[in-house]
Amino acid sequence: MRFLSCLALLLAAQGGEAPLRFEVTPAGQKVVARLPAELAATLAAGPLTQAQGEAILTLSLLADDGKTPGPSMLGKYERAGNELTCTPRFPLSAGATYRARLHAAGTSASLDHAIPKPAAKAPPRVVKIYPSADVLPANHLRFYIYFDRPMRGGAELFRHLVLLDAQGKEIEEPWLVDEIWDEENHCLILYIHPGRIKKGVELRALMGPVLHEKRSYTLVVRGDWTDLEGNKLGRDTVKKFRTTAEDCVRIELGDWKLTPPAAGTRDAVVLSFPKSIDYRSLRTGLTVTDARGQPVAGTIEVGPGEKSWRFTPAQPWLAGPHQVRVSPDLEDVAGNTPARPFDLDLLTPLWRAQKLQIDFEPR
Repeated sequence: MRFLSCLALLLAAQGGEAPLRFEVTPAGQKVVARLPAELAATLAAGPLTQAQGEAILTLSLLADDGKTPGPSMLGKYERAGNELTCTPRFPLSAGATYRARLHAAGTSASLDHAIPKPAAKAPPRVVKIYPSADVLPANHLRFYIYFDRPMRGGAELFRHLVLLDAQGKEIEEPWLVDEIWDEENHCLILYIHPGRIKKGVELRALMGPVLHEKRSYTLVVRGDWTDLEGNKLGRDTVKKFRTTAEDCVRIELGDWKLTPPAAGTRDAVVLSFPKSIDYRSLRTGLTVTDARGQPVAGTIEVGPGEKSWRFTPAQPWLAGPHQVRVSPDLEDVAGNTPARPFDLDLLTPLWRAQKLQIDFEPR
């Protein structure tokens, strides 16, 4: 009864308008209070401090019981005319209920506001895991896990990623616990801990390598992982593979085979590799140039097992010399580059530099 009488007094003082309301803004939601004219006259127009604003208007998150308000939330307070606005510092959460409370003219009023949950979406999906090959060297370095939308991050994400041996036993601490996503936040770049790959490193000596040659393994992405809105994958995604001996030599471009296109066509120039090359390296580390050294526009296609690469030009090939230029940072799946092996013994002689260019001529 006291709340109703207080509300009636405020409504009467303000010409019958509700003293509190929530409004949607491009940045989220805010709460607006109608002030009695005599109170508004005592406040400076424009921004107020947190203390000034809280003395009149508070916004709190209600506990799960729907009755108990938490502490007053931080926000931006501003007075314009007879209205005082509180814009929360952080957006209000979907599915939560908030209470706005106004203290004015010796009375008070409150308004509860529930933020609706978003409409249910289809579960997120693992679109692809690279390498796509099912045979990898025992010193394999990284996986790329592509999703159809951004996923929830944080340190806890690594509990959703499990590596199992042939008996289904979980391998202890296999990952480098660094959260690395691509530019669109759709691809998680997951490293096996380099300290368990490189020989002579203390971590490998203490725990041993993560992968052993001639064995079978399963990478599992757990189905309880959620996207940013809390939607679960719903089922485990698995990648099975087996291992060969460790690959501890650099990429030798002389081992690659190039199939040239015909002049005047848009046939692809094709590179074939004796071993799998890192998927993202194939997308960014090879460039086709013309006789003037200018990049040729076109599209790239990576073949099965990342053992081939096709470049289709946007315009028909012109006769004359062309090149495929290779980045010195291009890697195979074990992290070896054309310049050096990933696991380089600094006491061994330096590797002889190789030409980072493959010449061809459409005919």
